[in-house]
Amino acid sequence: MKLKILCFVLMVFTICGCSEKSDPYVIPVNYTGDALMKVYTENSENAYKVNIVCRNNNYSFRADTGSFVWNTAYLSGNRCMLNNDEFPESSVVIENFKLTDSLIYDFNLSKYDSGTDTIPDELVYYDGTYKHVLNFSKESLLPASIFIYKNDNLVKTITYEKINVEQ
Repeated sequence: MKLKILCFVLMVFTICGCSEKSDPYVIPVNYTGDALMKVYTENSENAYKVNIVCRNNNYSFRADTGSFVWNTAYLSGNRCMLNNDEFPESSVVIENFKLTDSLIYDFNLSKYDSGTDTIPDELVYYDGTYKHVLNFSKESLLPASIFIYKNDNLVKTITYEKINVEQ
């Protein structure tokens, strides 16, 4: 009788263990979030609090340097609308804004889409110049940080303080 109960318990544990499914990490397409971005040079470290809105590959950023707050909205055709909180009634539209590609590229999570069902807790993307390492939060299963290296030197970090997935 004890042997039958022991066999039954082992079967239950085996079945439960095999059927346990781990939740996959998520690479959001449309999201809002708050992040701390640090940019490193040989002689300095600059930190910016960044609010991000990404909807259908359109981005808006609000960057707080501690001294100034800049609001940036990227428009179609590589245009950028820029304004400062000190002068909210004044804004400027910049045509062919070159920083658009760089800033969006750092926050664009679609470059990490591996096309596989299971995403590891760290993804690496190398574009030929920069190595981007995306780490996920084990609690939220969402992106937690991005480390960007050039020639094995850390040049930027993005640490997500909050990220909300939108549909």
